[in-house]
Amino acid sequence: MSQGKTIIEDIIQKENIPFYQYTEFQNLKLITANIFKATFKISQKITVLKCVYLNDKFTINNLINEIKRYRKLEIHDNILKFYGLTKQENINNYMIILEYVNEGSLRQYLKTNFRKLDWNTKLNLAKQIANVLMHLHSNDIIHGKFNSENIYIHNGNIKLNVFGLTKIIPDSLSFLTNNLGPMQYMDPQHLELFKNKSSDIFGLGIILWEISSGNPPFEMESSSNVDLLNNIVKGNREMTIPGTPHKYKEIYTDCWKHNGNLRPDIFQVVKNLSKIIISDAGTEFETPKSQPYNVTDVKLENLNMKNVKPEIKSDLPFAEVTKEVNGFINDLFDFFIDIRKKQLQKIQPTMIKNFMRVHKKNPVEILYEMIRHPSYYLFTSLIGFFYQHGIGTVVDNQMAFKFFNLAANETIDISSFNSSSLKKLYDINKEVSTISLADMYSDGLGVEKDTKKAFQIYSKLADKGSLMALNTVAYCYDNGLGVEKNEEKVLELYLKSAEKGSLVAQSNVGVCYGMGIKKDEAKGFQWIMKSALAGNITAMYNVGCSYNIGIGVSKDEKEAFKWHLKAAEKGFSMAQYNLGHFYKHGDGINRDEVKAFEWYKKAAENDHIDSQYMLGLYFYEGRGTKKDIVNAIYWLNKAKDNGDTDVNELLEEVISNMM
Repeated sequence: MSQGKTIIEDIIQKENIPFYQYTEFQNLKLITANIFKATFKISQKITVLKCVYLNDKFTINNLINEIKRYRKLEIHDNILKFYGLTKQENINNYMIILEYVNEGSLRQYLKTNFRKLDWNTKLNLAKQIANVLMHLHSNDIIHGKFNSENIYIHNGNIKLNVFGLTKIIPDSLSFLTNNLGPMQYMDPQHLELFKNKSSDIFGLGIILWEISSGNPPFEMESSSNVDLLNNIVKGNREMTIPGTPHKYKEIYTDCWKHNGNLRPDIFQVVKNLSKIIISDAGTEFETPKSQPYNVTDVKLENLNMKNVKPEIKSDLPFAEVTKEVNGFINDLFDFFIDIRKKQLQKIQPTMIKNFMRVHKKNPVEILYEMIRHPSYYLFTSLIGFFYQHGIGTVVDNQMAFKFFNLAANETIDISSFNSSSLKKLYDINKEVSTISLADMYSDGLGVEKDTKKAFQIYSKLADKGSLMALNTVAYCYDNGLGVEKNEEKVLELYLKSAEKGSLVAQSNVGVCYGMGIKKDEAKGFQWIMKSALAGNITAMYNVGCSYNIGIGVSKDEKEAFKWHLKAAEKGFSMAQYNLGHFYKHGDGINRDEVKAFEWYKKAAENDHIDSQYMLGLYFYEGRGTKKDIVNAIYWLNKAKDNGDTDVNELLEEVISNMM
C-alpha cells in the first residue's frame, strides 16, 4: 500500500502536477455520486472535487494521459479548467480539482432557461460547442461521449468536460439526469465497435437539435434502450422544430446521417454555422406543413392570437375541420374534460400522458396540431394544460396562463354556432380555462400570486353552477386561501357538490367525515366507496387505506390490496408505492420481492419520492432485481433532488463502498 502511494507521489512530482492538501478546502458539499463542491480557504475560489481511483499503474497512467490531454487543450476558454489534485486524509483515493460552473449542464440550462432564449443566443451556444469540438479534433482528440450532460454552462458560456475519456473516472454517473443516459447521442454505426471523429459529429447533430427544441432527444420514447437504439439504427430521428432556421436544420441533419462517411467534418460544420445570420426579416425558417413539430418555440404573437378575436366558422363544425387529426384531438379533449370532472388534479397529467401512450400518439405533434388548428379557441384549456405540465414541450407557465386567459376572458357570440355540441364544447372549455386561470393566481404560476382574486373567480363560477369550481371554493375555505378558514362551510359545500354527482366532492366528503370535521368514519367510508365505484381513482386508494387500517370498515388486508391494485393500475403513485410494500411484507398477498420492485419502479417513474428511495435501495441490495450500483445512485439522487433528506446516509454508504 505504501509503495503504491510512493509511486503516485513520485509521478505527481515528476509530471509537475499541482497538488493541494485536503485541509486547504472548506464548505464541502456532495453534489452527486462521487462529485463534491468545495471552496479554497485562502482564495475563496469555488471548485469541484471529483474522486478518481488510482489503484494500480494502469489507472495512474490513465490519469497522466488525461492531464497531458488537458495541457494540450487548456488554452481554449471553453474547456473546463483543471487545477490539480488533492487527497482525502486517511483514504487512499485522490480527487481531481476542476472548475466550478454556476449554471449546470447544458441539459439543465436548457430546461431552466429555454423560453428566455432567442435564436441569436441559441446560435451562439451552437457555435461555441462546435468551436470547442473543432479544437479537440484539430489536436486529434476524440471526445467519444459528446452529449448535453458533459457540456456545462458558466455565466452563459460553454465549458466542455474533457476528463474521464480514458475511464480513470468511472462514468457511472455522467448521465444520471436522464433515464436513457447518453444512448440518444451514440452513433449507432460505432456503438459496439469504436469511436471516431464522425461519432462526435453524430452527437453534435443531436445536441444542435436539442438546442433548437429545449427538450432531451427522444424524451417521449417509452421503449427500452435496446428498442430506442434499434429505432435510431433504422434511421429514426427527432422532428424539426417550428421556427428553426432552415440552414441550421440542414447542418444538424447532415451531422446525424446514418452513414458516417456522408457526415461533414467539424471544420465544415463550424463554417456552415458561421454563415447563419439571425435577423427578424432575413432568416429563412423551417415550417413545412406536412411534418409534425415540437412547439417549444411557438409564441402567441406568432399565432396571431394577441388582441385578435377568434373567427367563428359556424358552417364548419369542429368535427369536420382537418379530419385526419380531429378524431384523436376530439377523443383527447373528451378524456381531458372527463378526468377534470372526476379526478384530482395531481393525477391528471399522468393520465393524459398514458392516454396518448396507449393511442401511440406523440405529444409534441398533438400540441402543434392543436395550436395551428382553425378551431384552437375551442380547446385552449387543453393547450394550456400541456404547457403547464410540460407535455410535448417544456414547462412554460406564462404560455399556459395566456392560453387559459384567452378562453376565460374572450367573449364570443355563441348564437352563431349552428350546433349544440359546438356550444357545449365552447362552454366547457371556457369553464375549465377559467378554473385553471384561478389555479394559476392561487399558486402564483405564470402570474403574480393573488389568492383573493383566485377565490373570487372560483366563487363567481360556482354561483353559475360549476361543480368543479364549487369543489375548489370548498378547498379554499378548508385551507384559508383568499378567504377565512371555515370548517362548517367546507363540509356544506362539498356535500352540495357531492349530492349533485361530483365524484371528487364525494371523495372529499368521505375524508371530511373521516378526518374529524364531523367525525363519522362509517359514513365517511360510504361516501368514499360511492366515489370509488363511480371511477374516482383517489377514492379507490382511500378505500384501500380504509380496509388496510380499519377506518369506517372492518380491517381486511385482501380488500385493501384489491383496491390499491385498482388505483395503481390507473397510475396512482401512492397506491403503486403501497403495493410495493404489500409485496415486500406479504400483506394481503404472498411476499414477492420481484413484484415489490416492479411497483416501486412504476411509482418512482411517476415521481413518487419515497419510491425513488426504495428503488435505489433495491438496486443497491439486489433485491427483486440484479444489483446495479449505477441505477442505485441514479434513483437515490432523484429522491434527493426531489427533497428527500433521509437519503443522504444511504447515498454516502453506496458511494463509499465504490471507493
